[in-house]
Amino acid sequence: MTTLRRVCIILVILFLAAGAWFGIAWVNFLDSSFVTEEQGVKFRVPLGASYKTVSTDLYQQHLITHASFFNLLFRYRGDTHHLKAGEYLFPKGSTPKTMIDQIVTGKGMVYHTFTIVPGMTFKQLRQALNKDTELQHTTKNWTDADIMKHIGAPAVFSEGEFCPDTYYFVRDSSDIIILKRAFHAMQIKLAKAWETRAPNLYFQTPYQALIAASIIEKEAKVHEELPLMVGVMINRLKSGMLLQFDPTVIYGVGDRYNGTIYKRDLADNNPYNTYLHKGLPPTPISMPGKEAINAVMHPDVNNYIYFVGRGDHATHQFSQTLPEHYAAVIAAKIYHAGFFNDKLITKYLVKLLPPTSYDFSIVSNHHLYQLEKLSSTVSVTHDFRLQRNNQFSFLQSVPEALPLF
Repeated sequence: MTTLRRVCIILVILFLAAGAWFGIAWVNFLDSSFVTEEQGVKFRVPLGASYKTVSTDLYQQHLITHASFFNLLFRYRGDTHHLKAGEYLFPKGSTPKTMIDQIVTGKGMVYHTFTIVPGMTFKQLRQALNKDTELQHTTKNWTDADIMKHIGAPAVFSEGEFCPDTYYFVRDSSDIIILKRAFHAMQIKLAKAWETRAPNLYFQTPYQALIAASIIEKEAKVHEELPLMVGVMINRLKSGMLLQFDPTVIYGVGDRYNGTIYKRDLADNNPYNTYLHKGLPPTPISMPGKEAINAVMHPDVNNYIYFVGRGDHATHQFSQTLPEHYAAVIAAKIYHAGFFNDKLITKYLVKLLPPTSYDFSIVSNHHLYQLEKLSSTVSVTHDFRLQRNNQFSFLQSVPEALPLF
C-alpha cells in the first residue's frame, strides 16, 4: 500500500470520525437544556442585538454549551434578522430550539408594570416614568408639548389627559408607548362616560367634566363621597360662589407649595386659584380615576354648600348653611397641621367680628382654630355657647371671601 493511499485512508477515517463527532455533538446540543430551575430563567435580548451577541450571552450565562452551534442553528433556520428585543423567561427544560422559537416570535416575554395613580399630575407622571429602570426614556428631554405632538394631539394640554391604570410592557419599551396607551384610554373612557351622563348635567362639555373630576379626585378621600362633593361643587357654581377648593390653590402655586397653604397662596392671582376666580379652572389639575369621572357624570343632587373633615382623615360632614358648617367644624374637634396660617386667619376673623363677646371655635378645611383670646372683647371656649341671644349673627356677616374650610 502506497504512502499516498495510507494518507487518504487516514483522512477519510478522520473525516468520518469528525462527522460522527459533529453529528453526535449536534444532536446532543439540540436536545440539551441547562435550564433546571423550577421557576425558569430570565434572559434579556438587548434592543438592536445581533444573533451572534445573543449566542455569546447565552453561552456566558451557561444556558447553552456551544455558541457556534447556536449561531449555526440561527442561520439554518433563517432567523438571523428576526430577533425581538425584550426580556424572556425560558421555562425549565428549554432547549436551543425552543429558545430561538421564543426569541424570534416574542413569546414568553417577561412583562413589567407601570401604574398611573389617580390624582397624579402630569409632572408626577413624567417623574415616575423617568425613574422606571425597565423603560427606555425616550421623552426624558422632551417638553410636554413635544409629547402631545408625538402622541398626535398637539392642540391638547397634557394635564388630566392620561388614564390612571396599570399598564404592562416588556423591558426596554419606550415610555412614549405607555403615554400613548394611557392617553387613548382616557379619551375612550371619558367619551363613554359622557354618553351615559345624567340628564341636564350642569357641565356642558366632556372637558368641563374632566376638569371637575380632576378637582374632586384630589379633594375626596373615600369614593362614597365623590358624588356628594360634586353636588357641592355644582351648587356653588350655580349660585355664583367661589369654589374655594384647596387642591386648585396647590396646583396653581406649583413647586412653591411645601405642604402648607399660606395667605400669599390664597392671594396668588393665577388662573387656578378658585379662592379668587369664579368657575372652574382653565384645565384639569390631575389625572382623575374612573370613580371621580363617574361621580361628575352622575352627581348627587343636594343642597349642600360646605363640607369639613370629621377627623378620621377620610370622611366629611356636609352642610347646607354656614352656621351649620361652623357647628360641624366645632363638633369635629380636630386640628390638621398644614394648610393655613393660624395667626393670619385669626387676625382676619377678629376684624370681621362685632365688638362684643362670643364663645366659639372655628375650623378651616384642614384646621381646628381654637381661638383662645381674640381681643379684650372676645372670649373663646369649646361649648359654643353665645353670650347673647343673637346666635350666629356674626357668622352670617362673614363674607364669601372667607375660605370654604
